[in-house]
Amino acid sequence: MAKNIIYILCPSGHRRKVQMTLNSSLLQYNNDENENEDDDDDDESIPDDEHVNDLERAFEIFECAHMIYSKILETELNNIHIITRLGDIHVMLSDICNENGDHENALLHVLKAIELQETLNEQQRYRLLAESYYKLGLIYELINKYSEAIENFDKSINIIRQAIEKLIDNDKESERNELKSLLPSIELKRNDVQTSIDDKHLIEQARNLLTSTTSHTTDNSTTIDTSVKDITLTIRHKRPVDELEKNDEENKKSKTEEN
Repeated sequence: MAKNIIYILCPSGHRRKVQMTLNSSLLQYNNDENENEDDDDDDESIPDDEHVNDLERAFEIFECAHMIYSKILETELNNIHIITRLGDIHVMLSDICNENGDHENALLHVLKAIELQETLNEQQRYRLLAESYYKLGLIYELINKYSEAIENFDKSINIIRQAIEKLIDNDKESERNELKSLLPSIELKRNDVQTSIDDKHLIEQARNLLTSTTSHTTDNSTTIDTSVKDITLTIRHKRPVDELEKNDEENKKSKTEEN
């Protein structure tokens, strides 16, 4: 039975010292509070158990499990059980990060899970990949990256449909029905995101139209003002000429009468 003393950085920012015991498939988690070691790290402020919330405790457990399984995978590269469990751990860590609002790390954990799950054979991985791509789509939706969200929802849907097509044996009917039951909720989510994209485009078009109309109105107003000014100037310029012509006619008439 191997024991591991690990220091992990919790979401609260505290470092916590824990002991993990790995025995075959058994994973035990123990707070290492009674361990007396002359370590400088012991002087750091470590929260008491009663002040640790459920999410933080879950993060501690999964982070410890991640460290141990990663270490095992270094020597057992093709161990399907370890790869599967490590992928599951990344998905769980992603859920915790997402719940804490840490979407960046949530994305990283799901992407790592997908990377691991892609190495499994097709029969083993399709459910895991469908779930991971769905979770990835949800995270992208939360951070308003709608195109990426739709892309990953589509991947999840396609994986499930491919799996359904390959389950052709009669004894697989229940599994096919189970997979079919997953599609409506994913497709609904995908359509909701598409609606958000369409609404966003409509808002942008309306904004551009309003801006264009305002600009066009301003241009027309300027043109009208310029035309009025031109007419006014023409009138002003014509008035003296008309007066001169009138005076010339009067002078000619006066001279004629005198003769």
